[in-house]
Amino acid sequence: MPIRIGTRSSNLAMWQARSVASALNEAGVATEIIQFKSMGDRSLGGNLSSTVGQFIHLIDEQLMNGQVDIAVHSSKDVPIDSSELISNLAYMKRGATADLILFKRKKGEPSLYDVLDGEAATSLSDVLDKIEKGSTFGTVSGRRQSLLLSQRPDLIPLSVRGHVETRIERLIEGRVDALVLAETGIQRLRTTGVLDGRKDLLTAYRIRSDEWPTAPGQGAVCIHCKADRYQELSNLRTILNHGPTESDVIRERTILDMAGGGCLYPAGIEVHGDDLTVRISPQNWRVTFCEGRQYSIFSYNGAYENFELHLPQDKPPITKETINGPKFISTLNSDRISMVLANEGIEMTNISVIDLQTNLDAWPRDFLKQYKSKREWPYLVLTSPFSARCAILAAESNPDIARIKWVAIGEGTARACFRRGVTVAICAKARNSKEFLDYICSNIDTKTQLLIPRSSVAPTEFVLQLSDAGYDVVDWVGYENKPKNVESTPVANDDVLVISSSSSAISWAENGLKTPNEIICMGNNTADTILSLEHFKNCNVSVLEGPTTEYLTKWWNQNRGGRDEDETKNKSLD
Repeated sequence: MPIRIGTRSSNLAMWQARSVASALNEAGVATEIIQFKSMGDRSLGGNLSSTVGQFIHLIDEQLMNGQVDIAVHSSKDVPIDSSELISNLAYMKRGATADLILFKRKKGEPSLYDVLDGEAATSLSDVLDKIEKGSTFGTVSGRRQSLLLSQRPDLIPLSVRGHVETRIERLIEGRVDALVLAETGIQRLRTTGVLDGRKDLLTAYRIRSDEWPTAPGQGAVCIHCKADRYQELSNLRTILNHGPTESDVIRERTILDMAGGGCLYPAGIEVHGDDLTVRISPQNWRVTFCEGRQYSIFSYNGAYENFELHLPQDKPPITKETINGPKFISTLNSDRISMVLANEGIEMTNISVIDLQTNLDAWPRDFLKQYKSKREWPYLVLTSPFSARCAILAAESNPDIARIKWVAIGEGTARACFRRGVTVAICAKARNSKEFLDYICSNIDTKTQLLIPRSSVAPTEFVLQLSDAGYDVVDWVGYENKPKNVESTPVANDDVLVISSSSSAISWAENGLKTPNEIICMGNNTADTILSLEHFKNCNVSVLEGPTTEYLTKWWNQNRGGRDEDETKNKSLD
């Protein structure tokens, strides 16, 4: 009777299963490969890194049920706390451990295959110099995200899900500016021929492993069996197991276990014999990053036997002294923007004027079962940080919302998701609904249904315009923006009020809060609302242009720092 090999159905997983089958066949052992789809394969959402082991559980369940004799996995996908009923039978000889950063190829750059054929590695700083400011990069790995963002906080992480070939297609299409992928997966896919038609469209940089250690087990194929059959299948271990790989991976996983198993602290851990490289990010690095603060990464390069783990701890934010003089007063309530501005010597006071009340019962449920393929799934379109927060709450009890792709209007909305553990699939970098509409029409097929939660006070113009453009749009009141009762706050005439939405403007007016001479708002709809309210009579109103922090810094330096005002565009109520 042949040995039944359980595996996922992707090209890369099938390559791994076939390599195991080939080794067994050469030793005279008959095999049969049985394919399954894991939960990780059934989701396009951006919360992959929070669900450890979703690529292996279904396959191991088939192992426990007796449907297969052995299960083949990528070792990096196997959680530390695996079931005691399952044993690791063997590790195949390890492939490349490095990560590659892929870009669309420009004139004069080496092709993807040229890079794969060589051995040159590039320093992390040189790789980062290749990435333009404000670019997007595709990965949901906490290790990769935290290492990149610690050096380049201007970058925007995106969830580019699907098989490796699908992710590469998204890069070529321009959905993302860069991709971070394991070299071993690219090398293995190359042997199948599926990348041949794309190799000249791509270039890549191999990151030096002494600066960017691998995920524990990356590049190694492991074989599971039922624990009570370990001795029975020991002849397979003799054929398949590679001793040095097993030793290195076990050491890597031992350190990972010391650091909480990867669930708490994102960790890069790479062992080659007695040489060890470690990078571990703080437990709450994501919140720290989203607040605009720097975080420290624990680093070690040295002998394995001399290693001592010191888990990194976040430092409390430094309280800035109040600056005497003009300041921004903002309804954005963004800790990140306030912190970044403070580092530039610009004070911002946040005043919350809106209560967000979710309407979770109105969100669609159990809608994915009507689709035959993931390619037909709808996208969730998020038009503000408020809608992002509500979507996070909805996803906690609404699995279908969590599984589809999320599209953010801009960086602020994308970061509102990211802070709460979800990496959006698309960030349009749009400053207003018109730019968002243009982006969607240029980049998303009209065959894709769009789900749009909106606030109780939001105009329906955006939804109607998408419908007129040929999209099937499902919209609903997903949350209500309720004005708060806000106590009077000190406002000087030379302060600058930053208003994030029409509802914030209405609440500010209803509370009778003092208004300075200058107002900067987000979007033309908000500007029109402000201009319509008697409370803001005789104020100068300008619409924010470009990335929020950059624009506010530039505006301040030009208008409160003694610089020219040539580029300031104002609307007046005179």
